[in-house]
Amino acid sequence: MIHFKKWLAAGMVGLVALNIAGCGSKQEATGSSADAKVVTIATTNDGPPFAGKENGKLIGYDIELVEAIAKKANVQMEWKEMKFDGIIPALQAKQVDGAVSAITIREDRKQVVDFTDPYFQSGLSIVVAKNSPIQKLEDLNGKTIVAKQGTSGLETAQKLAEQYGAKVKILQDDATLFLDVESGNSDALINDFPMVAYKIKVDGDATKLRVMGDRLTGEEYGIAIVKGNKELLDKFNKGLKELKDSGEFQKLYDKYFGTN
Repeated sequence: MIHFKKWLAAGMVGLVALNIAGCGSKQEATGSSADAKVVTIATTNDGPPFAGKENGKLIGYDIELVEAIAKKANVQMEWKEMKFDGIIPALQAKQVDGAVSAITIREDRKQVVDFTDPYFQSGLSIVVAKNSPIQKLEDLNGKTIVAKQGTSGLETAQKLAEQYGAKVKILQDDATLFLDVESGNSDALINDFPMVAYKIKVDGDATKLRVMGDRLTGEEYGIAIVKGNKELLDKFNKGLKELKDSGEFQKLYDKYFGTN
């Protein structure tokens, strides 16, 4: 298991990180077709263990996976970092050719981008402070739920808030979500279970958080591709299948998440 404790500290300054999505030009990405020499793949740098940054270099499960897929598919690629909520708009504007950042495959997103075959099984969890009296969904009444901008977690938080009489707070990255609950500024957060499990595992006995109840949803992650770029989509699906067939996919999974 790779350790990314530095990411948790680095995430504290994530609110001043580059937001490339908001300032992109109107030009299409250099690799707007699979025939181009280089395709541009968007990612975040604040979502360990999927994507983070250490010593100026992008690292994480999603990063290694896409680089391995591109190699199998004989696709030259480059990374473009941005905030999560800028990814889908960047794909729609063809500022990038694809994106990976623990992106849940959803029907609304499938209307505007294409997705590869799923590469990860996930789901959403509610996290509260370790000593919180919140034990069930009904206990969220009058409480504040925090979630990340542009995510399935935010949509779920808004639904639960309406159903149980809670408030919703929106933040920009994973590290600040956890800090907000740890510091008592919010009562609960909703985030993808792998990020939650990783955070609690890294903190170990010192953790100030706990998962409340079962997972709220079952979800799958996919690599997003510009809508209609079937050639690039097919190449990435082929590369992903080859990784799975060769056993390399499982080795990479085990490296980050342990045997399953």
